[in-house]
Amino acid sequence: MSDIRVRTARAHEHERVAAVTVEGFRSRNSAPRPERLALLRDTPGRAAAGDLLVAVHEPSGTLIGTASLLRPGTAYARLALPDEAELRLLAVLPEHRSRGAGGALLTEGIERARSWGMRALVLDTGRDNLVSQRVYHRLGFVRQYAREERENRHRPLKTAVFSHDLGRRRA
Repeated sequence: MSDIRVRTARAHEHERVAAVTVEGFRSRNSAPRPERLALLRDTPGRAAAGDLLVAVHEPSGTLIGTASLLRPGTAYARLALPDEAELRLLAVLPEHRSRGAGGALLTEGIERARSWGMRALVLDTGRDNLVSQRVYHRLGFVRQYAREERENRHRPLKTAVFSHDLGRRRA
């Protein structure tokens, strides 16, 4: 049985969630640019755009990971089509990686996006982030090569785009 529980972040936790997000990304990328750092720290904005998820280590109550589940058309969604939710900024503290927190956040994101009536959940990651890509594949995400060129054509760094079919078909 897992000792990780995923839930919505509470407003009084937003500052801690921002710190977890920054620490999770700082360990992968040396020093985020100022505009990226502002995005990582804007937990109230991300919460307002959808659902700010946190992974909590149950025995200790420690926040160990986070992800933003975003509704299409909101300020922080950049890939989602009108019938897709988007998951962004999935971060797990380095000392808690490889213990299931990332998978738990993704699984909860899938279920919540499905409950919103979305057709799919989309996300992106670095093309060289093979560890995360293996988790996405294991959970049923499929790489969307065509969307990488179309959706990210104005960005200097290309990303790998994935989607998860939620079982609801377009009318």
